[in-house]
Amino acid sequence: MNLTNVDVDNLVTSIKQHLQELRLQIIHEDNHDNYWSIKAHKGGKLATVTGSIRDVEILIVGTNNQYELTLRTGAWGRDIAIPALLASALSLAGAVAVAAADAYRAHKFEKDFWDWLNKQVSLISNKATISQPKIVNPQEL
Repeated sequence: MNLTNVDVDNLVTSIKQHLQELRLQIIHEDNHDNYWSIKAHKGGKLATVTGSIRDVEILIVGTNNQYELTLRTGAWGRDIAIPALLASALSLAGAVAVAAADAYRAHKFEKDFWDWLNKQVSLISNKATISQPKIVNPQEL
């Protein structure tokens, strides 16, 4: 997603606050020379066992008021081996339901984040512009 005419420091502060409101813990921040990185995590020991860990990374890079924002999510629907095994003890349909629920939650999080970001950017600056997000699948990297 491309951003122009945005106060990135203000946006980064808003993003961190938003992630914390979603009960994600900020586990890493980095900022240097037109590069901002935020990593957040939600989950614990039980989440590891059940496959419901949530990792989010937001990268913003650019110069001259032209920036690119990347949202990466991890462990959404990928760590389903254990829940799938648990569910398959009940039935194959249960395993499919677990996988579908994880995929839905990941999609919903990403959609909600982009919607929130669009509103936030317009609140930060009435001169800001934001492009539509482009979905990049891991196999395209």
